[in-house]
Amino acid sequence: MVIEDVPDSGPARAGNVIVRPEAVGICGSDFHLFSGDVGALSGLRDFYPRIQGHEVSAVVEDPGDASTARKGERVAIWPLLPCGACYPCRIGRPNVCVSFRLVGVHLDGGLAERLEVPASAVFPAGDLDPDGTTFVEPASVVVHALARGRLRAGEQVVVFGAGPIGLATVLAATDAGARVLSVDPLAGRRDLARRLGAERVAWAPPAELLAAARDWTGGEGPVLVVETSGEPGVLPQAIEMVGSAGRVVVIGMSSGTAAVRPGAFPEKEIDVIGSSCATAEDFRNAVRLVSAHSASLTALFSHHFPLERAAEAFEFAMRRPQDAIKIVVTVN
Repeated sequence: MVIEDVPDSGPARAGNVIVRPEAVGICGSDFHLFSGDVGALSGLRDFYPRIQGHEVSAVVEDPGDASTARKGERVAIWPLLPCGACYPCRIGRPNVCVSFRLVGVHLDGGLAERLEVPASAVFPAGDLDPDGTTFVEPASVVVHALARGRLRAGEQVVVFGAGPIGLATVLAATDAGARVLSVDPLAGRRDLARRLGAERVAWAPPAELLAAARDWTGGEGPVLVVETSGEPGVLPQAIEMVGSAGRVVVIGMSSGTAAVRPGAFPEKEIDVIGSSCATAEDFRNAVRLVSAHSASLTALFSHHFPLERAAEAFEFAMRRPQDAIKIVVTVN
């Protein structure tokens, strides 16, 4: 990663908006792009060279001809640009468009002083501060995942992983009236999960975790398990843990493999569901979710780096220090 001057985009083109990024959150999927492990990334394959940054808080500088953007307004950027023509797009699932592009992954992103995006990508953030606004994008991923998992109030949910996505899952699930057991090896992250609403937290070898989850659910197993860690070995655990007629939702990205026991599928008639990105409606709902819990979420923003130290920020994040939760690069 290098810091350099690039050509200015000039005034906003038709249908686009020029924003001035304020802050950019670093995400686990950013690691795949930064390290060259693109096997875990979806969409078109035109990755490099690339200005990264898809969790963006920005201020509108030039609204162009967009009626939905106002100059000086803080906005969150929905980074997904679907093709609009493929089968997923035609059935209303543009988040899994076969050739989608993501701002900051397939198109240049928020680690720049000025950024041009489609007007459809710009969502007013209201009173959210820059950190909170960067968190709208990861929160939208969780909103979509819980919708895929058909979460209902009162259900007992196990969330594997208490990184930013896992913690957002705890928050969103409890906000929806669910009861949550959060699983993570780090005590500090388990404490954060409690602060965000988890009823129980745990870490133990797989057999002990399975027993704890069954004890918590009165022997039946949780009806929903959400895998956010990206660790391949967690999926077999989730499949064994989920109760009969339950659902497993996989958010965590990985290019690794793990063996699962096929018999678990017909034995319990479970659904194992993938979840990718978010729709515009998910993003809109995520703005509301983050706004409602902005005070609680401040504890997640553990480290800040200026733009000129962006490479250092990525390298620091990829070492996964125990005290790091959400790392933010401040731009303007």
